[in-house]
Amino acid sequence: MIQVTDGVFLSKVSVQNVEKVLPYLGESVQLVNSGCWKVVAFSSILTLRAFERGTNHAKTLGGELLLRLAGTLQIKEAIKDVGVREGPNYLVVFGDESRAWGIIEKLGLEELPFDDCSDEIAKTFFEKSALVEVL
Repeated sequence: MIQVTDGVFLSKVSVQNVEKVLPYLGESVQLVNSGCWKVVAFSSILTLRAFERGTNHAKTLGGELLLRLAGTLQIKEAIKDVGVREGPNYLVVFGDESRAWGIIEKLGLEELPFDDCSDEIAKTFFEKSALVEVL
């Protein structure tokens, strides 16, 4: 698990049963499917800034994260594009580290090692994520 910034923790986890984890997602916890952890970290920072500035499009941090990561204002599209799937996903917890560890334990998620993500690959996603800022 890494700390992205104050109050944001990110972990790569293996999800075996999507239906089991869905009730815990939304408000300040989100599982997303992305090929690059740097993109998820960047999107989580943009999410916090949006709420601080009052420019958020979603009602919850988890929803805003989905929108920014997918680069769309449509939550259904965002869930389809980057929503949780079986297999490797990224868990984002807005809160403190002990809460993040508690969620991993409560949901029975297996933590996985972070893969390297080249800056070139990440750059494409950064631009997509930032699009929500100007829409």
